[in-house]
Amino acid sequence: MTTAGGVDVAAERARTPGATTGHHFNAAGAALPAAGTVATVVAHLELEAAIGGYEAAWQAAPRLDGVYRLAASALGARPDEIALVESATAGWQRAVAALRLQPGDRVLAARSSYVSSALQLLSLERETGIKVELLDIAPDGGVDLDSLARALRSGPVALVTAAHVPTSSGLVEPAEQIGALCRAAGVPFLLDATQSLGQLEVDVRRIGCDLLVSTGRKFLRGPRGTGLLYASGEMAGRLAPVSPDVRGASWTHERDWVVAPGARRFELWEAAHALRLGLGAALADLAALGAPVVAARLAALGSALRAELSGVDGVRVVDPPGAGGAIVTFAVPGMPAERVRAGLAARGVHLVTVPAAHGRWDLAARDLPAVLRASVHVYNDDADIYALVEAVREIIAADRPVAAPVVPEPDPFARILERPRVVSRPEPEVLDAVVVGLGVHGRATLHELARRGLRVAGLEQFRLGHDRGSSHGATRMIRRAYPNPVWDGLVGDAYEGWARLSRDAGVPLVRTTGGLYARPPGEPAGLRGPGCREVDAAEAAALFPALRLPDGWRAVHDPAAGVVDAEAAMRVQLELAVAAGARVHDREPVLDWRHEGDLIAVHTARARLLTRRLVVCAGPWIGRLLPGLAPELTPVRIVNAYFPGGDFAPPRLGCFSAELPEGLAYGIPAVDGRGVKIGLDAGPVIDPAEPVAPASAAELGLLSSIAARLLPGAGPVGETVVCRYTMTADKRFLVGPVPGQPGVLVASACSGHGFKFAPVIGAALADLVTGVARTDLDFLSPARLTAQDVR
Repeated sequence: MTTAGGVDVAAERARTPGATTGHHFNAAGAALPAAGTVATVVAHLELEAAIGGYEAAWQAAPRLDGVYRLAASALGARPDEIALVESATAGWQRAVAALRLQPGDRVLAARSSYVSSALQLLSLERETGIKVELLDIAPDGGVDLDSLARALRSGPVALVTAAHVPTSSGLVEPAEQIGALCRAAGVPFLLDATQSLGQLEVDVRRIGCDLLVSTGRKFLRGPRGTGLLYASGEMAGRLAPVSPDVRGASWTHERDWVVAPGARRFELWEAAHALRLGLGAALADLAALGAPVVAARLAALGSALRAELSGVDGVRVVDPPGAGGAIVTFAVPGMPAERVRAGLAARGVHLVTVPAAHGRWDLAARDLPAVLRASVHVYNDDADIYALVEAVREIIAADRPVAAPVVPEPDPFARILERPRVVSRPEPEVLDAVVVGLGVHGRATLHELARRGLRVAGLEQFRLGHDRGSSHGATRMIRRAYPNPVWDGLVGDAYEGWARLSRDAGVPLVRTTGGLYARPPGEPAGLRGPGCREVDAAEAAALFPALRLPDGWRAVHDPAAGVVDAEAAMRVQLELAVAAGARVHDREPVLDWRHEGDLIAVHTARARLLTRRLVVCAGPWIGRLLPGLAPELTPVRIVNAYFPGGDFAPPRLGCFSAELPEGLAYGIPAVDGRGVKIGLDAGPVIDPAEPVAPASAAELGLLSSIAARLLPGAGPVGETVVCRYTMTADKRFLVGPVPGQPGVLVASACSGHGFKFAPVIGAALADLVTGVARTDLDFLSPARLTAQDVR
């Protein structure tokens, strides 16, 4: 588990779908919602569609009531002091309108006030004659408390208002001190917590505010169109909404009504219940994490980002000294803020500009026409910060005169592997995943990750299409017959995966031939599976006339078994991966990898790559990259031979295996012009570092004898194929997180039967990379082999 300041960053990213679509720095605008929040909203909308809006609201009434309790807990308030509104501005306007300000009333406003709040006050000043007085600024950029005290003593004040954190900087106003002065003077204090609730610890009792507004879409990570209005019990009793609604008032007589008790009087009947439930889900997430934990994490991230940007030549961080928390504002003198923002967006880094018109009392007073605002949340990590800082460097460098022409890079894949130009700094780009090993499972994983929009690179130590591993060759068998039902779901998904891949590539990849899996008398049935049945030797001969089984033998017939076009499968998976944006480099062995904070650094002879996830699909070389797994893995040599003579094509022959004294012999019918392919599922232990020796006369003689027994009429050996199996003791794969190594996944050790599962294994690894749990793969987990750190 990767934790930072008590936050499991990997878990937060995993449950935030948007965390994989770019580097998001706009929590102060609209933070990325968690998947559970989105699901809550969608589920209620679907319920409304199924049974009706009113009926759905009645059914959800207990949960809707729970939103008030969650909001009250987040603020240190009582549920009756909470009104659910459509936005912070809606709550602000209703609260201020209910104060019924009169001509000459003084309102003291901090320069941190948000544009909508300021506009309402200025409109009231113009229309009703109230007096809006701006509070002086202290050296740290916040409200000057002495100035506030003097203003409170100088005459009656109707209202004091401030933004806890403004929209225009990372300033944190001294809210508690402002509240204390207001309480002592008996003046209502309205706090705009739009940018603080969900970022800072906000306790209305400790702060001493009488009114507070906030939104759901910012640091609470709730849906847009939601907000909160807090009105203390005493204050709510003194206020009557200017425009009462049936939700907040009862029409008691022909010309009379009474408002609802507490803050509920500010609500409207018409509400988006789905969004309110989503707000409740977001509030529950905050409660689960703990506001102090979140505040500490965001403060640390904000400080780190502020420090990194301060070190960039050409960047000016413009936050006042009183800044802190999650918001960082900066400018690039001489370059319009909007141009910088657009350049960042083009590089997958998302933030916003704040023009002076959105904070004129602050930005215009500081002679800032606009600022760039970056705001972090719990789903941000070091990689995001690196990406933002380096992207800013690139934009500044591109805006300066170039001393010499840029020479085009001859290798289309070299950009992901070039050494960084800035010594001792991380690369401008941090990848979502690096896949090591581009056999069939590595390619499937690379394809699936790229298809989902992730930034991925694939590294292969040999040339693409080499014959030193386990994925080369023309054909592979696929079957539903398996010894244990635990495989059934994975097998079914594999068939669907191949069909989907065939459609995507426009290439047929699987040919159904049927299969027979035979055993001698007295041997228990080793295989079974959906749609499979047992047959005797006579029926087996009727099904596959070219296969001869001795009398008394029995077999399991799998009508869905068939042949995968392995060469085409390898090719199209890589082509689709590259087309989707994956970057590939062969002849690039990994020398070492190590954790660096939230990231993993992968070192090759030519580069140092930074990635959030490392996926090891290295087959016989797993033990070199993950030494702790090496004792559990046994690479063995396997020889296959083609026998071109005779009629061994479907339907006379399908896929088959037979339990012989020499071991399990298997065969694939003649479907590609090379003849029938035969192999023995056993071989000597080998060192994968040693060169692959050609098939020996003894090895081919053994296969020839098997062909003579099972396939009458088979001719002499034609082509041969030598490969490596990487075996585990239980012949099950390794798929899943590597114990003791956060962010590292493995998929390999396929024990001779893994090719058929490539599409489903690729999808499973992509799920795991993006934080989706795959409990269906627990039986393949590396944790079953060792509980030790396997680095």
